[in-house]
Amino acid sequence: MRIGANIPALRAALTLKGTDRQLSAEMLKLSTGKKINSAKNDAAGLAIANKLGLQSIGLARASQNSMDGVSLLQTADGALDGVVNMIHRMRELALQAANGVLTPEDQSKIQAEVEEIVEEITANAMKTEFNKIKVLNGEASAVAELSEQADPQGGVLALEDDISSVLFTSSSVPPGVLNYTVEKAGRPPEAEIKIADLEGFESSVRINGASVQISPDDDAAAIRGKLAEAANYANVEIKYKAQLGASGLDYDYSALYIAGKRAGKGESLDVQIVSQTGASTASKTYGEDAILSNVSYLMPDGSTPNESFNSSMGILINGNDIRISASGSQAIRLSLKTFFFPKGNGDPNEDFVYDDMKIAGGNPPTIQEGTPIDSALPMKLTLQGYGRLYLQVGPNYNQHMPLNIPKVNSETLGLTEFRGGKTVMMMDFMSQEGASKAIGILDRALADVLAVRSSLGAYENRLNQTVKNLDFTAENTERSRSRLEDTDMAASMTAYTQLNVRYQAGIAILAQANQRPQQILSLLQ
Repeated sequence: MRIGANIPALRAALTLKGTDRQLSAEMLKLSTGKKINSAKNDAAGLAIANKLGLQSIGLARASQNSMDGVSLLQTADGALDGVVNMIHRMRELALQAANGVLTPEDQSKIQAEVEEIVEEITANAMKTEFNKIKVLNGEASAVAELSEQADPQGGVLALEDDISSVLFTSSSVPPGVLNYTVEKAGRPPEAEIKIADLEGFESSVRINGASVQISPDDDAAAIRGKLAEAANYANVEIKYKAQLGASGLDYDYSALYIAGKRAGKGESLDVQIVSQTGASTASKTYGEDAILSNVSYLMPDGSTPNESFNSSMGILINGNDIRISASGSQAIRLSLKTFFFPKGNGDPNEDFVYDDMKIAGGNPPTIQEGTPIDSALPMKLTLQGYGRLYLQVGPNYNQHMPLNIPKVNSETLGLTEFRGGKTVMMMDFMSQEGASKAIGILDRALADVLAVRSSLGAYENRLNQTVKNLDFTAENTERSRSRLEDTDMAASMTAYTQLNVRYQAGIAILAQANQRPQQILSLLQ
């Protein structure tokens, strides 16, 4: 027995220190709720838990991004529902205008309402926004890039607004290069009425069902005015001969030229003139469709043919409206622009185009720096990827989903056409024949809108499924992280209780061990 060194007390103190450390660790776990509070607790577990936590946060954000995408799609679909209602209304008006009991005044009121509806469809594309992003004006559609500039010496021309334009590209069309040659642009039906043949006679002129009476006392100016009135009711264009002179454009008012507002072989112009002498003349002319050749779709390198597209490609041409489609719902819709004589003094009667694509009495119109439009034009259109609308639908790099929402306005739906610097209505409700044709135009426009709505619905269903998958994955990821990092409160509390008892016992034993030297001193008495 020794009093120099209290070995039992030292051993008891050492054991008590170890118990204290373990008790402090359990108390930290219980207070923080985490069993890994520093790298020393579990270095490998901490690294894994941090990665799982980062992944869990990313999954939650991706789920929210997907729901934002659903909201955007619902905004676009709601706007398109309004477009569908407007098309239904126009179709109803077309059926009404096709009925023979209406007067020209009634038809003009219908025409006015339809024109307002068509303007609203275009305005709708500009007004529909989500977080200040316009979703129906083409910002999210496929990008059409110009690969080359116009070459007046005979090279390949790039797609440009004054030659041709892209109206629609389905999201299933792969990136690539579309080559085609414009052999001829479509033209509307045209007719000529000589003013001199009507002067001094009682006669009746009928243009597509709209008629006016010419009296012997009417001079040339009065006859032109009456013919203009008839043409207005018939919804056709009126033009005069014009040629460039020293002081600008010179007009020849001895003849009046009329033309339909829509190109295509299905469009007709019926002119009948009945004179007081009983002699009559009648003519019915038809328009022409555009002619394309050498149509081929190439891979993005611009030289390798896309065989799957080319082998199933079909081309449908209606006037200047061109649809190129292939299997797999791949569709590209183009519009050829009608070419006009350059403006001189601002007169709206300067832009008439004749069947040989030349201005009467003047020179051929030109494109860019001098390429005649009556020659074949080789064209090139590069479709490269998507627009700027991508949804980040995953927690990692490059896990995004592109949205291709095509432009939906009156031009892309075939209700209007941009010609000669102005928008021209493609539907004529001023005659029974025009109203009947408008029904077909509206049916096609409705099919286009419903196709877009269908793709939006498919996008939305995909995003809803993505949200479900992300939420399920986030739950499992969080469960794995929790198993690694979070405290098992029941086990930790059991350990804490056990260590607390050991700690108290250690203090009691240490107190007894400290009394042993005093007990040894009692031997010296």
